[in-house]
Amino acid sequence: MPTLVRTLRSTARLLSLSVLTLCVAITLLPGVVYAQGRPTERITARIESGWRPASRTFAGTTTFEAFSELGSFEVDYEIREGVVIDGGLSFLLWRNLAVGLDVSSYASINSAQLNTQLPHPFFFDLPRTSSGVAGGLRREELSVHLRALWMTAFSDWLVVSFSGGPSLINARQDLVSSVQHREIGFPFGEIIFEKHSQTTQSENALGINAGIDIDVYALHHLPFFSGFETMRHLGLGVLFRYVSGSADLQVGDSPVSVDLGGFQVTTGIRFRF
Repeated sequence: MPTLVRTLRSTARLLSLSVLTLCVAITLLPGVVYAQGRPTERITARIESGWRPASRTFAGTTTFEAFSELGSFEVDYEIREGVVIDGGLSFLLWRNLAVGLDVSSYASINSAQLNTQLPHPFFFDLPRTSSGVAGGLRREELSVHLRALWMTAFSDWLVVSFSGGPSLINARQDLVSSVQHREIGFPFGEIIFEKHSQTTQSENALGINAGIDIDVYALHHLPFFSGFETMRHLGLGVLFRYVSGSADLQVGDSPVSVDLGGFQVTTGIRFRF
């Protein structure tokens, strides 16, 4: 699995660099680029994959009763970089204005830092403390993005779009629900973290999205593909998108506020017709 993740990340970075390099290189060729302004194809479809590079953090505190007192454990979660699968359709409505509907999926495996205060079995107001790490916590996000796009065609092969709109996000998050410790001898003044239990919580949330999409349809300019009319409709693209949202999940009676979304870069195939 780590090898697959590294491969997808490297592929996404390579495709992004290739598309941007292709844009710059062909722009410098005389006689190729001409001002067009308005796209002519009414429908654009895309399917792509990429990476969410930035990590995000959130925390939650859970209280429990032990030895006739209240104890607690605090969990500091880190949501790391992960793979994004993305695709969608956009429809040109009027002049440069279009509307789009996208679906994206994100997943990552993360860890969390645990800090516990456990009451003493004999003495009041003398809690023992411990720390540990909970691993294997999975985060999944399935999002539907409604976008309004302003599309500008700089040539017959280069289209740049600015977009934004609401996002419906379904988040699934593994949360630490309890912790277990080992007592260290009499008089039990020390404890050692042993393991944790976890629960998976799911919630729907409404967020927002904003992005820049660069589509390159330059295959028909290449000698090998110049004789194929369909190559005018097939291209490559890169999408820079930021999604923001939040959800309130529950661990017992304790609420946990979770940040959703983040910056992502995806690249893939474009079809226009």
